[in-house]
Formats: sequence, structure tokens, C-alpha cells
Amino acid sequence: MRMRLGAAVALATVAIASPAFAQGAPKAPKGQVATLIVGTWRMVGVETRVVDGSGPATFPRGKKPTGFIIYDTQGRMYVQIMNSDEVRPPRKGEGPMTEKEQAQAYATYTAYFGHYTINEEDQSVTHHVEGSVNPRNIGNGMHRFVEVSADRLSLNTFAKGPDGKERVTLRMWERVK
Repeated sequence: MRMRLGAAVALATVAIASPAFAQGAPKAPKGQVATLIVGTWRMVGVETRVVDGSGPATFPRGKKPTGFIIYDTQGRMYVQIMNSDEVRPPRKGEGPMTEKEQAQAYATYTAYFGHYTINEEDQSVTHHVEGSVNPRNIGNGMHRFVEVSADRLSLNTFAKGPDGKERVTLRMWERVK
């Protein structure tokens, strides 16, 4: 319970500090996360902020990442995310990619699928990874705090940075219509 309260307070602090987040999704009405999350969502941004507001936002996937996440009514989920062009190998060029370019392409692409479970009490979702471009993710549970409305979705995680400060990463999506 303490972790959930701390996460809620931290998220509220970030919501105040982050203009991009302020345009994100609100908390879902109690008991409605499972209903509202179903659908296809297009990525609109990823941003990491220091929870106490003491540092600038960073963009771990670049300024304009692209991708989709799908949650179906049977509890299956699928996601693919590609970093912005400024952090990927160039698209132009002759011949096959070099080993360095291949490694960079791999490091800047996320794709996995599996099933998901919702915790309505703390408004979170866990992605239970069954297949992934990164084999080390298979069998893992990826826990995200959810903020969702009819048209906006934020999947948020908390972690300590190398400086010991708590950070929140906001993965922001819009519903595909």
C-alpha cells in the first residue's frame, strides 16, 4: 500500500510539472481501467522526468517515437515501438547495414506480445511477455501504472536514476479511430 501511495503522490507531482503530461489521460473512474484500455493506441511520446521536478525532461526514444499497442477483450496485448529517426541508423545508404547499424536498429526497436492483467485497485496493468524481439523479456511481467480516458492512455513506470533520484517514465498514446 505504501508503494501505491508513494507512486500516486509522485505521479501527481510530475503531472503538475509536465506540460505534455498535463494533456495526457486522467485517472479512469474506479473499476473501469479494464474496459477503457481495450483497443488500438498510437504512440504520441515518451518522456522521463525527475519526480521532484529538479531536472529537465528527457526523451529516451527521441522527440517523435512511433508505435502501436493493442489490448483485446480476451486479455491479449501486442506492442511495437520504434525510436525517432534522430536516435536510429539512417534510412538512406547503399547496401546492407553494418553490424553497428544493425545493433543500433535492434537497440531502438521494441516489439513484444503476450497477455495482460489489470489491477483496478492501483490502476495498473501488467504485460506478461510471451514473445519478444528481446529474448530476455520472455517470461517477464512488465508493470505499468495506467491513466486512461476514451482517447488518451498513459503507461507509467517509476525507477531510481544513477543519481538516486526517483524518475517517472510516461509512455503516452492516443486511441486509433
